[in-house]
Amino acid sequence: MRFARKAIPIAALAVSGLIATVASSPATVGAADHLDAPGLTSPDGIGQLDINDLYVFEGSPGRTVLAMTVSPAAGTDTTFANGFRNTYSIRIDKDGDAVEDLTYNLQAPFQLLGRQVVVVREATGKAAQSHAPRGTFNGFGVSGKGFGLKGGGKAFAGLRSDPFFFDLSGFLGTVEGRGDDVLGQEPVDFFDGLNTLAVVIEVPDSDLNDGGPIAAWATTSRRVNGGWKQVDRMGRPAINTVVNSSGPIVGAPNDAKNVFNAGRPADDVANFGQGVIDALQAFSSLDSEGAYSDTEAGALADVLLPDVLTYDKSSTLPAPLNGRALADDVIDVELRIVTGGDPLDLFGGRDADGAINSDGVGPHADYRAAFPYLGRPHSS
Repeated sequence: MRFARKAIPIAALAVSGLIATVASSPATVGAADHLDAPGLTSPDGIGQLDINDLYVFEGSPGRTVLAMTVSPAAGTDTTFANGFRNTYSIRIDKDGDAVEDLTYNLQAPFQLLGRQVVVVREATGKAAQSHAPRGTFNGFGVSGKGFGLKGGGKAFAGLRSDPFFFDLSGFLGTVEGRGDDVLGQEPVDFFDGLNTLAVVIEVPDSDLNDGGPIAAWATTSRRVNGGWKQVDRMGRPAINTVVNSSGPIVGAPNDAKNVFNAGRPADDVANFGQGVIDALQAFSSLDSEGAYSDTEAGALADVLLPDVLTYDKSSTLPAPLNGRALADDVIDVELRIVTGGDPLDLFGGRDADGAINSDGVGPHADYRAAFPYLGRPHSS
């Protein structure tokens, strides 16, 4: 679908709600969740605790992969936040109440012979809900190398190729007015060639819900004044930036992103439900079929909140409505749905196309078929 040049900048503002803007310097990139604090900065100003993306997908037979990436545009010398005062967590809800029943906590307490020592703990019950890195010892290793976990799982923490893909040049041209490129027109994947820090955990399905429904989200936390503070969180890509965009379409309070990052999924409907409805109606008004009705926007809000990445091996829904693999083009799915398209045929009278259906770029070529699945880091 082609659009008049005049309409593209307006529609592309919706993309700014989906994806944080990217500065002209490669050192400050934005993607599904990069730089989602006010002023397009990392939460708490700490890039090493800034969550980029979360992935949940089928690994080797009978196993599920849980992966989070952090630290936008990581350099070859970028490391996880050192010490026992910083924690990277992947949280799992097994019973649908948006409260974690299982949490994998990872810390990198110190360096050893040029690598970071990595410790993984597994917390269940009340301990899983804590911001503190509670739980029983589950395994340890060093950064950049896979290591085993109790019960047959395995883990990896280290520098990898960033699996995210997006037409940044088109975004800058349409939203930022930098150049004449248009989103999806002669697209170029800016993220092809960039690195990220990755935490990858692969566990038997029996550790989760035997392949049945789960919900996952990632958090980072740090110890402040004797207690633990949640710095960032993420479930599905871009929910925070959609609901809490301070741009001209939504106009959310500037501090709303920080409130969201510090919150818990179980509180999302109460705290951000109306914001999701308002955002969906604003973005979908760019579609030629008009904005979502109250009923339609409310139904979609019930899917998007709480902000968790749901995953069920028996489901046929597309990512990120059901899991997210490295090659899944979640941005195209979200662009289509948020800007007024109905590809799942949920609502009578709407076609599958939204105001923007694709950014025109696809998956990278360096994903691996085996653990840790993300491509090897680029050397420069």
